[in-house]
Amino acid sequence: MASGPDLIIRQLGVADAETYRAVRLQGLRDVPTAFTQSFEEESAWPIERFEKRLGSPPSAIFGAELSGKLIGIASFAVQSALKQRHRGEMWGVYVDPAGRGLGIGKQLVQRVIDHAAAHVLVLEAGVRVGNDTAAALYESLGFRVSGLHPKALCVDGLFYDEHLLVMEFPPAGSAGTAAA
Repeated sequence: MASGPDLIIRQLGVADAETYRAVRLQGLRDVPTAFTQSFEEESAWPIERFEKRLGSPPSAIFGAELSGKLIGIASFAVQSALKQRHRGEMWGVYVDPAGRGLGIGKQLVQRVIDHAAAHVLVLEAGVRVGNDTAAALYESLGFRVSGLHPKALCVDGLFYDEHLLVMEFPPAGSAGTAAA
């Protein structure tokens, strides 16, 4: 597992928009079946759209910097509808191939979980069926499969199913489990 002074996991801010955009687009291009957005869509976006993503608390995007270079990202968003603000979503998890196998993805996902626990009661995520590495990571950190979204993505004419994942947190100040 990578750690020490060469690895920093931190919340990204508006000033990180250019480097965040570059890593995000790399992930969309290199692993199109892992994301709901496409490289073609997001590469056309102005930088202001990425800045807005980075400056919308309590939603947050975390980055992993190894030796000063951003090589991984993981995002959290709170549902905006009044009746759903107790729910959040982890999305956009990506680690550059050069950083894989070092435990960086696990540290990023854990950072999202820790942040989410302070803001929502339920954290949701999705993982493409067949992405066993990501599924095992999420399950090792406490996510459980709650359903299946058939044909969730269509990439180059092929359909991909997605497992829906969920993690529940106890309400603030509670020593018990989260309400059902």
